[in-house]
Amino acid sequence: MPISRRSLLSAGGLATAALLAGCSSSGSGSPGDTKTGGKVTGKIELFYWGSSSRVDKYNKIDALFQKAHAGTTVEASATDFESYFDKLNTMAASQSMPDVTTMQTRQLNDYTANGVLQNLQPLIDAGQIKVNDIPKSVLDYGRGPDGTLYMIPFGCAWNAITVNQSMAEKAGIDLPKTGYTWDEYADWLSDAQDKLPDGIPAADDAGGSEARLLAYVISNGHDVFTADGKLAFDKSVLAEYWNMWQGFAKSGYLLKPQQSADEPDQLEQFYVTLNKVLSEDTAGNALPGIQAANEDNKMTTLLFPSGSAGLGNSLFVSGYSIPTNSENTATAAAYIDFWTNDDDSAAIFASDNGAVANTRQLEVQIENPAAKGLDQVLSQYKQITDAKVKAPVMPAGYFAYFSAGLDRHYQDVQFGRASVDQAVEAFFKEANSSMGGQ
Repeated sequence: MPISRRSLLSAGGLATAALLAGCSSSGSGSPGDTKTGGKVTGKIELFYWGSSSRVDKYNKIDALFQKAHAGTTVEASATDFESYFDKLNTMAASQSMPDVTTMQTRQLNDYTANGVLQNLQPLIDAGQIKVNDIPKSVLDYGRGPDGTLYMIPFGCAWNAITVNQSMAEKAGIDLPKTGYTWDEYADWLSDAQDKLPDGIPAADDAGGSEARLLAYVISNGHDVFTADGKLAFDKSVLAEYWNMWQGFAKSGYLLKPQQSADEPDQLEQFYVTLNKVLSEDTAGNALPGIQAANEDNKMTTLLFPSGSAGLGNSLFVSGYSIPTNSENTATAAAYIDFWTNDDDSAAIFASDNGAVANTRQLEVQIENPAAKGLDQVLSQYKQITDAKVKAPVMPAGYFAYFSAGLDRHYQDVQFGRASVDQAVEAFFKEANSSMGGQ
């Protein structure tokens, strides 16, 4: 699932805590009992998000699994990402989650906080799920605040800056060098704006981007969250960050707030795709689609700027979990193991939901990309993992109160409804009263 450029708050995001509150009788947030051993046979239910093209890939992979494990049946269902977690919340509340449940780091701990997921480490220890080819830094994204492994990653997405390289070259604008800093990014925007044609801004306004803020906080050496899920960085860090973006806006480097609000969410209609802006925050894995939609211009992506602590690009990882209500853990574990390690399946899926987490399969796809631009995307993912960027543990309530909340409060600044200091206070108050342990 390509991460949206903007964090959109759905009713389901705010309803998650209420729906899940009744999922666990203990309310302790501890993992449910893990059911190791058992025979790989019978039916499992699988639930995931994706378009019709992804459904076709899943059908092919499920057929391979059933062929490799005679006597098994995969009963799969899919929906779009926007409604996926709304439906999953209802399943969790009624203890009817599918045997293999697709998760993402932004929502994972809404479920770990209520004890509805199994600890997967015993299944690894028993040899039922092999994770030898998943980097530890990536595997750690599947852990909850208690350090327990609740999710096996299979796809790693991140946000990056997509640049219309042809537009830059025509205007005589050099691209930032690898490892460029936040100050150098500001200088680049200034230089670019001086050289661009009238009416073409250098960038979109990413002040409300969770991904860009995470990169800013991490790259400058700050922790993002405390052990109990509250904000760990100081209010002054967010104020500095938002003042930076407001400075860019006042200098005329950015899209106007209303332009950003009116921009469609389909990558074919992104302003950078349509040559209306030089650069724009997008999902890192959106490059092949953007390039295909704008064949007349060469497009490229940049990782976010680095700070005193190095690179700060954080991953948004998708993976598989097994709920405590599963009655066929053995087959669910076998499915996750197959998905993680079967090379034919990896070739079929072709990093369709973020870069493949298995490093062996990653190298193959870098050498033989399935689409133009995919090799660059996968190489950037490898750069992030090689840098060992610290994985922030995203607390319960993260999506509603950090991701979407950040965007809402920054829009108050953009449209003059609040000062930076007022918006910072409001964001911290809401996030710290709503996320993590109460």
